[in-house]
Amino acid sequence: MPSIAVAWPQPDYLTSLERAGATPRVLDPAVDLLPEVLDHCDGVLLTGGADVDPVHYGQDPHPTLKLDAARDAYELVLAKAALARDLPVLAICRGVQLLNVAAGGSLIQDIPSQRSSDVAHGQREPLTGTPHTVQIHAGTTLAALVGQAATHDLAVNSRHHQAVDRVAPGFIVSATAPDGIVEGIERPGARFCIGVQWHPENFWATGEFSSLFTGLIAAAERRAGR
Repeated sequence: MPSIAVAWPQPDYLTSLERAGATPRVLDPAVDLLPEVLDHCDGVLLTGGADVDPVHYGQDPHPTLKLDAARDAYELVLAKAALARDLPVLAICRGVQLLNVAAGGSLIQDIPSQRSSDVAHGQREPLTGTPHTVQIHAGTTLAALVGQAATHDLAVNSRHHQAVDRVAPGFIVSATAPDGIVEGIERPGARFCIGVQWHPENFWATGEFSSLFTGLIAAAERRAGR
């Protein structure tokens, strides 16, 4: 089974990877040095969590931010190393934000105060509640992964107050919310490099978004020559 590097994972991330056929390699920043640890990994999962410090895209922090400097430092190197090696990458929530920043993009720091919207981006409970939809852009890898749902609005869960603003060079938008907030990006030409703003891992028991994880694992297997 392919080995997928993941740092700061909650249990749903690990379960989703395992059910998709991967062996999670949970990284410990104290011992798993970058980029060397990626010599032993077939792909990377970037997970949700604290806000990304805007110092990394040249802005002062909004007062609402909750930051983790040590995590930023480690995961920015992880994301950049994965991009440089063209390792398959799936990025979720904070992960898509961090991926975009690592590749040279910027973020909306606080949607409620910086972008007028009636869309419920911050519904924390229940974890599998679907307070809004996203439009999947035709012709993208994300559209191919979600299949028939790409012709319709896709209902997603949502618990974030930051989002992609300026899309990083080399990436395209693959999904948007009804208010125009970016909900998915990807890197055309990469083996597999997709980020989504919602939390597909929370649906591991019912499988609505399992194709995102099986897509990552299939790309990791191809890279490993399996």
